[in-house]
Amino acid sequence: MKKSVLLVLLIFALFVCAQVRLTRAGDSSFQAFLRRWEEAQSRFITGDPTLWKQNASQRDDATILGAFGGYEKGWSEVGQRYDWASSQYKDSGAKMKVEYISSGVSGNLGFTVAIERQEEVRLGGQQTPTQRALRVTQIFRKEDGAWKLLHRHADPLMEKKAPSAVPQK
Repeated sequence: MKKSVLLVLLIFALFVCAQVRLTRAGDSSFQAFLRRWEEAQSRFITGDPTLWKQNASQRDDATILGAFGGYEKGWSEVGQRYDWASSQYKDSGAKMKVEYISSGVSGNLGFTVAIERQEEVRLGGQQTPTQRALRVTQIFRKEDGAWKLLHRHADPLMEKKAPSAVPQK
């Protein structure tokens, strides 16, 4: 009886260790991808969407709810939106720092929730570089073995405020 219990515990322990290794392997490939993704984002805010688009899903279920408002669905619309959004930035030597609040991987899906702090950016006709911070949620999917951006939702980071009045029915 004792040998059977020990055998079951040993098998369970081996199973748990195998699961941990698989999770870590998935996380490490996602973490490596995120470093490349940050480079794509840095280029994007200097007016170059090339690397961003190479790391984005080009399928019909790709979506964006971008920081410039509106939304797009499907690569034909999303790809054009990436070009347009990146063209709003002028090359100014802008830098970006990503502060991850949360991230995770489950199977072929990964996500990040972050604050993106852009420094020395020039948007549109601005002559003087400025700072910009965005709240960003992104969903990534493995496609043909490579992580790709599937969905992005970004909006300007605002100071937290309590509601001035509670809506009444």
